[in-house]
Parts: sequence; C-alpha cells; structure tokens
Amino acid sequence: MKRIVDSSVLDVVAFPSGFVFAKKEESPEGARAAFYCYNVVTKKMEAVRRSAYLQCKFGENFEKIVGIVGNFIFCDCVRMPNTGEVVVLTEDSKMFYISAQGELIWNEELCYRDAPVRDLTVDDNCVWCAVPDKSSVVRFSPSVKKVYIRVGGAETRTFSNPVGVSKYANDLYVSCGELNKIRRIDFQTYSVKDYKIFDEPVFKYYKIHDREFARLESGLYML
Repeated sequence: MKRIVDSSVLDVVAFPSGFVFAKKEESPEGARAAFYCYNVVTKKMEAVRRSAYLQCKFGENFEKIVGIVGNFIFCDCVRMPNTGEVVVLTEDSKMFYISAQGELIWNEELCYRDAPVRDLTVDDNCVWCAVPDKSSVVRFSPSVKKVYIRVGGAETRTFSNPVGVSKYANDLYVSCGELNKIRRIDFQTYSVKDYKIFDEPVFKYYKIHDREFARLESGLYML
C-alpha cells in the first residue's frame, strides 16, 4: 500500500480521474482546512480553491447547498444519476434531500429502528447507508422515504461496526471500522465475503479509474 494523505485528512470526494480532499493544516492563526486535488492518472497533487472542492462535492449549486447544510466538510453527499437531486447526510444522521436546482425538498434525522445511519453511496434512485448500531446496511429511497432492503443485523455476524459503504457495478463494499476489514456484497447472489483486511480501522473504500483506495485511521492509501 502507498499512503497518499496522512491522518490529517478530513474528507475525500472522488471523481472519475481522481479525488479532491480536505485536510487539517496548522497556520500562524491556528488550525485550518486546506483543499487539494490528486489525479490518479498523472499521480500529481496540487492545492485547489475551496470553491473547486465544493463544486466537486455538491455540484454547480454548491453555494445554495452549503447555505442549507452548514458544515460542508463533515458530511457525505451523492447526486441522483437520473434526476439530479442531491442527498447530504451529516455526522449527526441528519439527511437533506435537495432538488437539482439547489432547493431544499426535505430534511430530517434519518434512523433505522431508532439507530443513526452513516455514509452514503448511490444505487439508481436510492442510497445505501451503514447502520453501525444494528450491524447492517440499508437501501433507502429519499424520494419516498422508505427502506427497501436490509443486509445484516445485530443477530448475525455479517457485519460489525459498518461505517462506510461504496457501490461499484454489482457489488457493495462495506467498511467495517474497528473490525479492520472491508466486506463485499455480491448483488447477484447476495453473498457476503471478506474483500480486504487491514491492521487498523478502515472507514471507506474507493475505486477510481483503475485503482483502489481505502481511507484508514492513519490516512488515505492506494491499495
């Protein structure tokens, strides 16, 4: 593995040829967030403006969305591929459903069986979220506010402390925090198997271009 960013990384936003990220940096005025872009093809990293990071994360209406959401770093965001709505999930499990024009449709705390949810990955017109307290992941439709599928559960050993979800093709990759592993769900068979095992907590898995990355406790790595 090759470390791309150290543990100062605060947020990672992937795009087809790389990712932008926010990291904590010290300055004479104190700690601040700085923004960078990493190109997977050229393997070059460069500083970018705050606006470039925000546009990559939230889309062209980022100014409106930031005004709605508030803290723009410590949240997860996806865009619906067919209709353009933006879904934002904050650290305190509050979900914002925002139109393609940047107007708020609804916002409320999202829980599954009274347990808060974490992270987002898009799946057609739905999103997958992790439910750490219930050892499960759920497929949720923001347009109708309904959970359609649950995989795992507190009574099973399928997942433990799931905190990150990432969907690529017909597979869902579930990062199981303190279990130090990524498990993969094959949607053709709904079988669940270990995919990667690490020596420290893992929070998120990414496939970018032809490369794989994982955000671990000690930073962001190319696998």
